[in-house]
Amino acid sequence: MLSFTWVDNRTLLACQALLTAIFAVVFFSMKRMYPHLRGAGSFALAFLARCIGSILFLISMSLPNAVSVLGTGFFAFSVFLLFYSGSLRFFRSPRKIYPAVAVVSLALLLLAYFTLVSDRPAYRAAIVILTLFIVRSLVAIELLRQSTGKPVLKLFAVCLIAYIIFGLHHGIHTFSLNSSITALLDDTTQAPALILNVLFVCIIGLFFLLMLGSELLTVVENQSLHDTVSGALNRRGIDQRFAIELERAHRNNYTLSIALIDIDHFKNINDTAGHAAGDHALRQVVEAISSRLRSYDFFGRYGGDEFLLVLPQTSCQNAVKITERIQQAVATLALSKGAPLITLSIGLTQAVPGETVVPIMARADTALYQAKHAGRNCNRILLPIANPVTDETSAIAAPPINHIATPAIATNRNWFFGRQKAVLLSEAFDGFIVKRAVEEPPYLRGERSDPSAFPPNAPKNTLQNLSSPKAP
Repeated sequence: MLSFTWVDNRTLLACQALLTAIFAVVFFSMKRMYPHLRGAGSFALAFLARCIGSILFLISMSLPNAVSVLGTGFFAFSVFLLFYSGSLRFFRSPRKIYPAVAVVSLALLLLAYFTLVSDRPAYRAAIVILTLFIVRSLVAIELLRQSTGKPVLKLFAVCLIAYIIFGLHHGIHTFSLNSSITALLDDTTQAPALILNVLFVCIIGLFFLLMLGSELLTVVENQSLHDTVSGALNRRGIDQRFAIELERAHRNNYTLSIALIDIDHFKNINDTAGHAAGDHALRQVVEAISSRLRSYDFFGRYGGDEFLLVLPQTSCQNAVKITERIQQAVATLALSKGAPLITLSIGLTQAVPGETVVPIMARADTALYQAKHAGRNCNRILLPIANPVTDETSAIAAPPINHIATPAIATNRNWFFGRQKAVLLSEAFDGFIVKRAVEEPPYLRGERSDPSAFPPNAPKNTLQNLSSPKAP
């Protein structure tokens, strides 16, 4: 064993205590700032235990033998027991910590027996070596289990295994010396081991910081994508999900529908009941809507009292059923006394292959505008079709598939979309009333017309397959 006569063992122990105290403060600070950061509290307590253990070992000469042995043993075992607990929490592992706790408890009982009842230093050393080997190995095994596809985590596990081998070798060497704690502190051959201990403490702390740092970045990013008032995705978050799902729909050739949702007369809630009541109403609406969605749907606050709902692998016909469930859920909300009832206006549309976000959102916005213009508390659908002349995508609109229809909706089956410059003609399709948009002929430009006023040579419409972006 090398001898480092120029290094003081007590100074190395003091450096180790200081280093572990710094790591403890860092992890405690992370836990305080982000209470939901899994494992940070356990890692902080582990470094604190290592700090206290180093101090106890440093002042062991002035302590009774039983306090010195049992105290250093308890804190040495607690360090890796807490590391193991923190790792299980961090990885959400189904494994339990109870077997490790049982091993440590048994080891402490044996240490107490061979210290207070039968003074056997050799037995105590063997117990400490074996217990540390078991608890450290549990941490390394858990890291290896979780390291699939994570090279940094695998490197951490390898470093920890090297530390376990080093600790086992050093423990056996110390056991062979059969020296007291005072003699070990004065033994210059222990200096290399203490230096490596300080180095491994630094490496372990940095790796745990990397683990929590990556999780913290995920937490911060998640917070940046969610609205603090309603709890739904914010504008940035829902825009990102919409772009991702649209690209996936184009790549995998499946349908995607969106719904632009507006809370009717939401300003009245703020004006009559206050902004706190308005925020509470927003949260209630978000909870009610979210409870009716599927696991792969995405819902976010688009701005003010408007929300965007992204429905992957969903046609507009199925999207209507989802929005009906949403409206029913919102209609049953129990608001505070005196607050007006909450209703929703919804604009629906469906994407076509190769289409970008902008035209889809424009159609949804147009459909929502028509729902508001029709008296609110209803749906409007605006679907894309291909222009048979120019082969460009235009729009097909449908009336509200809503059982709560206003008189205007019930009687006005042909209405004019001012934004679309199109006349809507009725046709039946799978139990729904579907409207097809056609180019406005010259004799109808600038006025609303009844279908009976069409001249004999007016263009005829045939029902289009909604699953295709082009007319047959």
